[in-house]
Amino acid sequence: MEIKVMIISHKYKFIFLKTKKTAGTSIEISLSRYCGDSDIITPIMAEDEKIRAKLGKYPQNYHIGQTDFHNHDSANKIKSLIGEEIWNSYYKFCFERNPWDKVISLYYFLVKDPKKENFDEFLEREGYKYAYNFPIYTINNNSAVDYLGKYENLESDLKSICDKISLPFDGWLPRAKGNFRKNRLHYSTQYNKHQREVIRNYFKKEIDLFNYTF
Repeated sequence: MEIKVMIISHKYKFIFLKTKKTAGTSIEISLSRYCGDSDIITPIMAEDEKIRAKLGKYPQNYHIGQTDFHNHDSANKIKSLIGEEIWNSYYKFCFERNPWDKVISLYYFLVKDPKKENFDEFLEREGYKYAYNFPIYTINNNSAVDYLGKYENLESDLKSICDKISLPFDGWLPRAKGNFRKNRLHYSTQYNKHQREVIRNYFKKEIDLFNYTF
């Protein structure tokens, strides 16, 4: 059994559920600095672990019996593993991002050479599905976390979260996984009408929950 989460801090009593393409690795590295010895910190990509190692923090406590904690699994699975008491009493939060922007970011992250696979081909093979975060922070289609932050308001929302849990956050976020995307044009310039509707239909639950527009 593999359960995927990001940080469970017993020190500050919070659970950070990592969503995809929402600066989750940067948040994890930054928040790792405040974790105590008994807190759970899951592994990340080797290049990003180098950033964290310079801060004196490493993955820890993510082996529990036959289960490993990793990234990006559902709230329901996390809840079943850690139990009702911790799940209900700890402050749970995550971040979401405009799906049209998120999918463009994913495309440039996964497709290193657009000449080998253009955006239309990426959508045709349904590569965008990896960016679907809704099951990570919901149970029975209802939000299961205490705070749903927006990537678009990352710094202010994260500060609000840290104030709530009395974590002395200093505002620092490293630039993790930020070198893959060469095309920095606004996402709205990179879709035609059909492509736009593909994303609208697949990410409808996220769009409706956060009132995202193209």
